[in-house]
Amino acid sequence: MIPKLDPTVIYEIVVTVFLACWFIATVLCQFRETKISWFIRYKIDLFNLIPLWTFFAPHPGKRDYHLLFRDKVTETDYSEWQEMEITEERTFWSWLWNPEKRDKKILSDVVQSLVSSIPSYREKTGNLNLLMFSTPYIIVLHAVSQYKKRSQNCYRQFMLAESSGYQKETQPALILLSVFHQI
Repeated sequence: MIPKLDPTVIYEIVVTVFLACWFIATVLCQFRETKISWFIRYKIDLFNLIPLWTFFAPHPGKRDYHLLFRDKVTETDYSEWQEMEITEERTFWSWLWNPEKRDKKILSDVVQSLVSSIPSYREKTGNLNLLMFSTPYIIVLHAVSQYKKRSQNCYRQFMLAESSGYQKETQPALILLSVFHQI
């Protein structure tokens, strides 16, 4: 004799099996371009229910950029390198009040645009002299020249560096060193 199953038990089993299969399919589809992920994505997942976790971008950011500057005090005397914050630490109240958010986001995007344009300038000209006339360079120069001015007549140089990884295991690598500009 077969015992009679309660409908709620059957419902719980069906839902558990469905969610377990969905979880397994999600894990298998995180590995790009395997035969099984292709089969699940294009043959089984007709309604696009299997997520692809790429942190909201096809190529998530793996590098941090640092914008540093220094002033030329005299012909032989330079100030120490100072870092200009491109991003800021999130506070508890950032979701409600964050007036610097747009400025930081614009500067961060422009720095990334400048970094991505460097290889094409190197490839086309062999040097980076024409890069100084590009829009991202001019915007970064403007932001750096307005930041903590010492005096009206001084010269300022900026540097872009990149680091990777959450832990600071290696020193940032130099990407771009500008000439001194009068600010």
